[in-house]
Amino acid sequence: MKSIAIAASAVVLTLASVFAVKVYTARAQLKSDSVSGVSPNSFRQLWTCGMHPQVIQDHPGTCPICHMKLVPLNMTLSNGGSGDSASHQRRILYYWDPMLGPSSIAHAPGKSAMGMDLVPVYEDEQSAGPAVRIDATIVQNMGVRTAEVSCGPLEKTVRAMGMLEVPETAQYEINLKVSGWIKKLYANQEGMHVHRGEALFDLYSPDLQVAEEELIDAVKSLASLDPNSSDILRVQAGNLVDSAEQKLRLWDVADQDIDVIAHSQKAPDTVPFRNPGDGHVMDKMVVEGSAVQAGMKVMRIEDHTKLWLNAQVYEDDMAQIALGQTVEATVDAQPGKSYAGPITFIYPHVDNTSRTVLARVTLDNPNHELSPGMYATAKIITKPVSDAVWVPREAVIDTGTRQIAFVVMSQGQFQPRKVRMGLVGDGDRVQILEGLAPGEVVVTSGQFLLDVESRTAEAIDKLRQSGTNDLTPRSSVELIHPIEPIAK
Repeated sequence: MKSIAIAASAVVLTLASVFAVKVYTARAQLKSDSVSGVSPNSFRQLWTCGMHPQVIQDHPGTCPICHMKLVPLNMTLSNGGSGDSASHQRRILYYWDPMLGPSSIAHAPGKSAMGMDLVPVYEDEQSAGPAVRIDATIVQNMGVRTAEVSCGPLEKTVRAMGMLEVPETAQYEINLKVSGWIKKLYANQEGMHVHRGEALFDLYSPDLQVAEEELIDAVKSLASLDPNSSDILRVQAGNLVDSAEQKLRLWDVADQDIDVIAHSQKAPDTVPFRNPGDGHVMDKMVVEGSAVQAGMKVMRIEDHTKLWLNAQVYEDDMAQIALGQTVEATVDAQPGKSYAGPITFIYPHVDNTSRTVLARVTLDNPNHELSPGMYATAKIITKPVSDAVWVPREAVIDTGTRQIAFVVMSQGQFQPRKVRMGLVGDGDRVQILEGLAPGEVVVTSGQFLLDVESRTAEAIDKLRQSGTNDLTPRSSVELIHPIEPIAK
């Protein structure tokens, strides 16, 4: 038994020595390559898993996750298969004046509209990662579609919801200034339409009776004066008539009814109170025979020929709205019709709950097709940006921390570019404030797969530059969805 243990120990020591010699030889070779100026990346083949591209190592084998056989990795992925020094020269994308923004972009040096020298923007400054080269067949299978970066007007229509309301300036409250009783009620139904000057009700009031008698007596006194009476006497009699008329006028008695009273021989029992404007009867507080007191609200008249639409505009769209902008409104009660009006007022505060600001729109309603309380959808036509650099919205990948677009450099070669978005306009167009120039071609479909390729290439470059032999991901590599290894 002792001899068997001694033999086993000898075998283990022999295997350990062979392994140590191989490790030492590999490290010496790597160091020799670095000293001689020959990069091991130029000839070292890497292997990866087709199902789990995060698994990369420098020797054949099986995937530690799914145990599939590793396949050779395309070594020209990150540099596009070009190793000449010309590919490392700084390439100028365009020239511009940062103070003026995208409107000053030019493809050659020069002066801006402000007289400043245009500043070059280099490709490596805007690069979001290494370029990727993909076979034309694979590009077709990926469904890659492209679009050209354009320059021109960019319009944005802000959509909002709101409710129709009666304008504050179109409401008239009938509030008595004298006590009495409603003898006859003409506006006897809430919601009925009444016209300006129509009698709303007849009021009997002892106070009005006294004022009527005063006016009748003053008129009779003035008429009974002798033609040879002095001018002073005539002026005093006239002042009494004017004073009696003014007293009735201050109690909201109409001028036409005052004239009738003045030419009467006896004070009428009741005095009509008339409507100050066209509208609908609302909040009727009395019925025929009701006793009323001075200061009591009797009813309210609302004019619906114009309505206010208080549109709720979201906080992030506030910068796009302004007074005078045209708004098109639609309501469910009138399908196929739209009503236009200007923004006449913007409320100075934001609602804490809905995070919206109210924009008041005045709509004409001559045929009373619209009613207060209706919900309406508003489309606010904002002022367009006349010279915006724009691309389709799907061309930009927004990760939350940066915004990337893939630019077509040549057939099958794509460069990730850092961009900065501005206004998102109609037609799913987005303004580009920085990173792209008019005339360039960007990817609008399939760019997520290109982003994966670019990130994989970037990871491979970093692993190559680390100078380590074992390129298998360590525990510090965080997977989005970690997969447990399959038990053997």
